[in-house]
Amino acid sequence: MPTDLYGGAITIKQLPASFIDVSHIRDVPDTQEVFINETSTTSGKLDQSLIIDLLEKVDPIEYQEAIHLHLQDIVPSHVHNQPLEEVESDGVVRFFSYVSFKPEYKKVEADSPKQIVTLLCLIRLDKVDTDVLLQYIIPLKEHANVNFNGDSETDKFIKENYTLFREIGTSFTVKDWNLFG
Repeated sequence: MPTDLYGGAITIKQLPASFIDVSHIRDVPDTQEVFINETSTTSGKLDQSLIIDLLEKVDPIEYQEAIHLHLQDIVPSHVHNQPLEEVESDGVVRFFSYVSFKPEYKKVEADSPKQIVTLLCLIRLDKVDTDVLLQYIIPLKEHANVNFNGDSETDKFIKENYTLFREIGTSFTVKDWNLFG
């Protein structure tokens, strides 16, 4: 059973039961779907976020530049996305990448994340001039070099999360194009 988004106009893979729809807790903009997922790791509990955002398509053709433009208000300006892979399904290309950065805090709390890894999937819906940006935000309690080929506990944790995120991104399906006007 897939997870319905935007009133069923879009579906994705069934999310695990640990994912909570944030719209049941607070208001979420009509262009977004937001879920939180509390995960326990060896270094403590972390609240991950999955955000699906319908955005106006930006002009650049190169997907890395398009993702960078969409991230301008979200990540520090010196952070650039790192490509992972390109997957085509049902005639739609999905561009997967990630960013990793140390958060900039005005006041640091003891339980504040030391690093944020955000997995990204850009889906360009050309026929409706829409960019769909999926973000899976993974806070880390310690600073680590993220290496998708590495064997550290952090690398394994990120790779496991990427496997789920990739399934979500590749399952993204528009059921009702009237959503886009």
